[in-house]
Amino acid sequence: MAQAIDNDKDFLVIETSMSECIMWGGMAICDSCNESSHIGYYVAVLNHWMCPKCYNEWLQRAKRYEEDIPTEIRNYNTYANILGLQQYK
Repeated sequence: MAQAIDNDKDFLVIETSMSECIMWGGMAICDSCNESSHIGYYVAVLNHWMCPKCYNEWLQRAKRYEEDIPTEIRNYNTYANILGLQQYK
């Protein structure tokens, strides 16, 4: 079941299964390595879906920028709505 994932950099991230990814027209193929995965992470600031390995690698080097936050919130809320999750305010 899709769920919001906390991280130490405060990025808005949704963990989804392969079937949930398909709900919005995705193919459950990582936008980073192009491999399929049964579980993945929708990273709202990038508007990307990543496998666990690529997500963890990205999170280690990622930096959150204030100017990206409005776009990140908009992207997150779009997919939260599709997946029945609470909107970010």
